Amino acid sequence: MTALVVRLRLAMWRTAMARSTLHLVSSILGGLGALAVLALLGPTLVLLSGQPLRVTALTVPLFTVLTLMWTVLALIAAGVDATLDPARFAVLPLRAPELARGLLAAALTGIPAVMLSGLALAQVGAWFGHPAAVPAALLGGVLGVLTAVLLSRAVTSALARVMTTRVGRVLGAVVVSLATLLPLGLNLLLTTGSVVADLTAFDATRSATVASWTPVGWAWALPFDVATGRWGSAAAHLVLAVGLVGLLWVVWMRLLARSLTSPLTSSGGQRIGRGLLLPALLGTSPTATIAARRVRAWYRDSRLVGIALRTGVLPVFFVVQAVLTDAPGLAGVGIVTLAVFAGLTLMNDLAFDGPAWWLHVAVGVRGWEDRLGRALASTVVFGPVVVLTYAVSLALGVISSPVPWLTVVVVAFLASLGLAVAVGAVLPGTAPRTGGNPFAATSGGAAQGCLTAIVSFVGPVLLTLPAAVLAVATSGSGAGRWVALGVGTGYGLGLLALGVVLGGRRLDRRAPELLAQLDAAQL
Repeated sequence: MTALVVRLRLAMWRTAMARSTLHLVSSILGGLGALAVLALLGPTLVLLSGQPLRVTALTVPLFTVLTLMWTVLALIAAGVDATLDPARFAVLPLRAPELARGLLAAALTGIPAVMLSGLALAQVGAWFGHPAAVPAALLGGVLGVLTAVLLSRAVTSALARVMTTRVGRVLGAVVVSLATLLPLGLNLLLTTGSVVADLTAFDATRSATVASWTPVGWAWALPFDVATGRWGSAAAHLVLAVGLVGLLWVVWMRLLARSLTSPLTSSGGQRIGRGLLLPALLGTSPTATIAARRVRAWYRDSRLVGIALRTGVLPVFFVVQAVLTDAPGLAGVGIVTLAVFAGLTLMNDLAFDGPAWWLHVAVGVRGWEDRLGRALASTVVFGPVVVLTYAVSLALGVISSPVPWLTVVVVAFLASLGLAVAVGAVLPGTAPRTGGNPFAATSGGAAQGCLTAIVSFVGPVLLTLPAAVLAVATSGSGAGRWVALGVGTGYGLGLLALGVVLGGRRLDRRAPELLAQLDAAQL
């Protein structure tokens, strides 16, 4: 069964690349990116074998953080590979243990898992200077990789099940938000401390000791314990690491068993009100109706709740660090980043509709109405968040030039919206299926994300750059700042209007073809 599931996963991946040139190109880019990481970090880790033990000990906190980030990224960014969705096996006479073994083996064949395994192997090379620790490093690498993969699967599966209810969506969104702040907090801790530039004075022993007693560091601490002669700690960490892998395996297998025996469809159970407030505020035109529907989705759809909160908590790190380090520019960068990400949430908005978008085609909704309605919904949802973050930063005194920064923020938000509604009509992207795991992803979805990420990062910078230059040029003039704000607002609205027109025309011309594409957009 394990070999069969692995072959099935590889066959589906190969078929997807044969059918889609975009998938093929994106997968190649993803593979090249993984190779680049291995080529950069692999030899560096091996070179640690020639360093003193206090330097080689760096592998313990490094891979501890890597294991933790593996789960965090599954929650806030990439998701977990759902090419082989367990729900699709529900109609087959399969037991959870045998399917779990196959799914775990298939997960280890993905590009990210292969990259992690390669880094774990390079970690073994870091202990060549201590021959007795090499077998422990190999065993720790195996346990560490299994811990990372199983932990991400267990956490995302558990949260996906919890977030099927309204209260669960709130709890799950809180967990995802805290996970978003975790890596930002680690970065804050590192950047506010002292950095040792001299390798002769570097000592990672204390960090390795602390990391070795965290659950995600038990496996990676084995070679460090053996190299330092702490055999009691090595035995304890081995027992704990094996126990953690076993516990995660049992948890994931039970969640998998539930998905295999759960109904394939849901009867609902939530009472949905008439929703009189949004029609009263926005109106009843096709554009307003689309906007109201998408606004409701942002707080009802478990797939979107996490995205909204992740985006909303993003600037917290920048504002806090600006207060602690007295660096006003960081708060401004954080608000601009929030504005860009808030606008770009529309990039794959059509994928969240999926085949249900047929209703737009059937009733003859014009393309510009669809694009403008979605842009209006994002403005209603994220506009107040951007304004509140700017006002709080201004009240804390971490915004040194309020009007120029406001100009850049407004243009960044409007330009990102315009870019998203235009590109989203061409590349609708992918999304977890309706009612499915909100953290699901596939190699194809993540690979296509590599291409859209280029547009997402480069596009807003290029579009916002003229307004930023104008804001800087007029920052010394009282009246000039307000003129720049007015000109920038007009420029941003123009970009949004252009995106709505271009995206709308694309939808009008290619609606049937796009509808067929959306049929496979949900994972």
